[in-house]
Amino acid sequence: MDLKYLAGVLKYVVSTVCSIGLVVFLMYHIIGSLTTDVETAPISYTTQEQASEYDAYIFRGESLLYTSPGDVGNINFLLGDGTKVSVGEEVCQVYAGNASAESSIALAEIERKLELLRNSNLDENINYSDTQLIDTAINDAYYTLLTRMADGAAGYAMAKSDDLVSAMNQRQIITRHVENFDAQIKALEAERAALITGSGTAAESVYSDCAGYYYSDIDGFENIFSSSKISNLTLDEYDSLVSSAAEISLQKNAQGGTNCGKIVTEYNWYIGVKITTEESRSYTEGYTYTVIFPYNSDLRISMILDRMILQADDDRVVLVFRTNTIPEHFSFLRRQTVQIVTNTWKGYKVPISAVRIIDGVQGVYVLEGYIVYFRRIDPLREIDGYFICRENSGSEDDADMLKLYDHIIINGKNLYTGKIIS
Repeated sequence: MDLKYLAGVLKYVVSTVCSIGLVVFLMYHIIGSLTTDVETAPISYTTQEQASEYDAYIFRGESLLYTSPGDVGNINFLLGDGTKVSVGEEVCQVYAGNASAESSIALAEIERKLELLRNSNLDENINYSDTQLIDTAINDAYYTLLTRMADGAAGYAMAKSDDLVSAMNQRQIITRHVENFDAQIKALEAERAALITGSGTAAESVYSDCAGYYYSDIDGFENIFSSSKISNLTLDEYDSLVSSAAEISLQKNAQGGTNCGKIVTEYNWYIGVKITTEESRSYTEGYTYTVIFPYNSDLRISMILDRMILQADDDRVVLVFRTNTIPEHFSFLRRQTVQIVTNTWKGYKVPISAVRIIDGVQGVYVLEGYIVYFRRIDPLREIDGYFICRENSGSEDDADMLKLYDHIIINGKNLYTGKIIS
C-alpha cells in the first residue's frame, strides 16, 4: 500500500471539507447580513401609576337648616344639590300637614328621575358628532357595575346604575334619536309640584342663613365630621369619630323644627385616611397628591396633604388631605373608598425582550429607513414585561438616546449598527 498516496488523498479530502465549511460560514453571514426577517414596532408614550386604596371619611364645614316648629308635610326643594347660594336666598318651601308615606316615596323617586334626566342633557361644549367619548363612558360604567356586583357591592351598583342610564341617554342625543329631555323634565316637575301642593298649604319659605353651597340631604354626621375639628384632631379622637353613630336627632332641632337641608359654608373640605407608619413613608406633608374617588365614577381630584397625625405609642398614622375643588354632581357620601396615587411614571414603553446590552450600554436596535441603529435607553420602571424609559430631552447628551416615533426592532437576528435591511 502506498502510504504517500493515501496521505495525499487524505490531505486533499481535509482541505476540500475545510474549504466547503469556510464557504458555508461566509455565505451564512453574508445572507444573515442581508436578511429582511425583522419585526418593528413604533415607540409609544405611556403613563403608569402606583396607587394605594383606603377607607376615607369626608370632613366639611356645614350649617344645618330647619323649618319653624310644627307639623311639616312635603318640602319643595327649590335648588339642586351643590347650588351656590348667598345669605338670605330662598332654598325651599314648606307645606303644612302630614305627608303620607306613599307621597314621600313618590317624591323621592321623582327627584331621582329628575336628576337622571338633567344629567342626561348635554352641555353645549360636547361634540355632537363624535360617539367615541360617550361609548367609552358607557363601557366603563357597565364594566364597573359588573365588577362591583361581583365583589358584593350591591349598594354601590344600585347608586351608580343611573350613571349608566344617563350615558346611554346622552348617546341618544348625540346620535340624534332625541333632541333633549326637556319635555320629560317639565312633566316630572309638574307631577312633583302637584304632589307637594296636595299635602297642604304653603306654610313658610326657608332662607339660607349664610353663603355657601346648598344640599337637601343630611346624613347625621354633619356635627361629627366637621372641618372645625381638623386643626386639633388626634389619632384617638379620629378613632372616636369613626366609631360614632349618626346623629339622627339632627332631623329635629331643640325647638322642634324639621331639617330641610344644609349649607356647606367653606370652600375647603377634607378627607381622613388611616394607614400604618410604614405606609406613611410614601407621603410628605404639604405635597399635592391625586386622589381617585371610585364611588364618583373614578373622579380624580388634586388634594394637598394638610396634616399627618401621629402618636408616640401607636404604629398608625392619619393622613388629612385638603382641597377646595367641588366637582359638579359629586357625591359627598361620608365614608367612601379612595385611591391615592403615590408614584407616577411617564415615558416610552419598551418591550424588555427587545433590550440589548452593547459595550455595557443598555439599549435597543431601531430601524431608520433601511439602516439599523443602536439607541440607548434609561429605564425608570419595569411593569408587565415592559420598561418605562425616560423621554429624550432633545439635548446633545441625549443624541444617541431612543426618541419618540422611533421604530424598535422587536424581532431580528444578527443586528448591528449600520446593517442594511433590504
